[in-house]
Amino acid sequence: MAHLTWKETLLSLLSGILTAFAMPGFGAFPLVFLSLIPLFFVLDKRGGFWPGFVFGGAFFAIDLRWIVTLARFYPIVIAGAILLAIYFAIGCGILGAALTWRTRSRIPTWLLLAPALFVLAEYLRTLGPLGMGFSTLYQALYRVPWMIQSASVFGPWFISGIVVAVNGSLYLSLRNKDFRFAFLASGLLILLAAFAPLSQPIRGTDFLQVAVVSSKVPQEVKLDERNRDDLLVRYLRLADEALDTDPDLIVFPESILPAYILQDESLKDSFADLARQGKTQVLLGTGVYRDRKIYNAVALFSATGELTGSYEMVRPVPFGEYIPGRSLLESLGLGSWARSFLPLDLSRGDGYVPLAEFGTPICFESTFPGPSRKLTQNGAQALIAVTNDAWFDESSELAAHFSCAVFRAIENRRWVVQSANGGISGIISPTGHIVESFNTEGIVSGEIELRTETSLYTRWGDWIMLLVAGGLAGAFFLRRILYRKESGGKI
Repeated sequence: MAHLTWKETLLSLLSGILTAFAMPGFGAFPLVFLSLIPLFFVLDKRGGFWPGFVFGGAFFAIDLRWIVTLARFYPIVIAGAILLAIYFAIGCGILGAALTWRTRSRIPTWLLLAPALFVLAEYLRTLGPLGMGFSTLYQALYRVPWMIQSASVFGPWFISGIVVAVNGSLYLSLRNKDFRFAFLASGLLILLAAFAPLSQPIRGTDFLQVAVVSSKVPQEVKLDERNRDDLLVRYLRLADEALDTDPDLIVFPESILPAYILQDESLKDSFADLARQGKTQVLLGTGVYRDRKIYNAVALFSATGELTGSYEMVRPVPFGEYIPGRSLLESLGLGSWARSFLPLDLSRGDGYVPLAEFGTPICFESTFPGPSRKLTQNGAQALIAVTNDAWFDESSELAAHFSCAVFRAIENRRWVVQSANGGISGIISPTGHIVESFNTEGIVSGEIELRTETSLYTRWGDWIMLLVAGGLAGAFFLRRILYRKESGGKI
């Protein structure tokens, strides 16, 4: 690359590759505390946009590689995945340029400004029509519950900030040959661990025996309406296995049949009869057709077979369930192309309203902190996530998606149940411990608690973390504007 020497390019690439290897899928999580060091070396020497861009390109190309599995349905996805990696890499380039703007080699840059900018960048990446909850640094630690309990107070972005600060401390230790910074890195890890006592369990108000249906229906089979009856038999057979566990609740995955179950009386009666037969609640994912609109929904049947209600997805998947800017494409004469890719957009639900005592984020919604938090604020006593990950053909997306459920549990101090087709099903405690997980077809069963107390994060949300990060970044940039002369790197 013309703007970087080959060594600088390799170091930036190395940083992106190591960070990707730390994420779910590869799972070498200790690397996340070291992986940014090569990038910081390049930024300290060179500064500017390109080191961050190269880092981001390598990181997102590897970590979001699972998107390419969709090419078996839509070959254009390959071009889309490349563009998405470039789009996010541009954000990393801007971050690199901002980090080194008008100054380099200052200690506070790596200990304070870098964590603040990474926090803001990860949060901003979840916003807008292309917002995505994957590829956040905190996800690397999902299998280390004692290091991530702070999410119940400050949210997940705090963990990302500490991860970056540890990288900055170790970088300064190497750059300055000063072991005091290595001790500082150790202190930051101890800070993460200091929140572990918050994981002491608080007993819930009630207990439920849950049977989680995990299925392995290939997406090609699931999309074909001719397979409806065979799939119904398959799921009811799994339901018979679930009844053997004497459950209070049976949970099926997202959109289990190529049909509108609630609008088809025979299908609806099948699941109502299941609930009555087992004297158990039944929760399932289905499409809903109402008022000439289509929704991705979750329906709940009571133990007497009555339909308790349905929750419609509020945040559908861009380009998977709706086309962002479809009206603009229509005006540009590209409407037929958009319709060939996705004939009709799914409509959005009215809000994050629990079904009885259950908050039910659907698929994509569980990757963001916001939906689960709002459902908990609105009275959800347990979180039941339903998803269909068969789209991604046993790729790294499965682990990445399941890792999100761990953080939703800790953030809101709720039991989380995930029922997946083609993905990982499981039960996660409010402390983020994976009690059960299953990546084959069958039943996952266990006891969960209904809880009414709310965590500080559920009550406060992200504003404290964003205020601190934004305040730090603003103070740094204001100082650089007012004082252009560097002061020698002393704190």
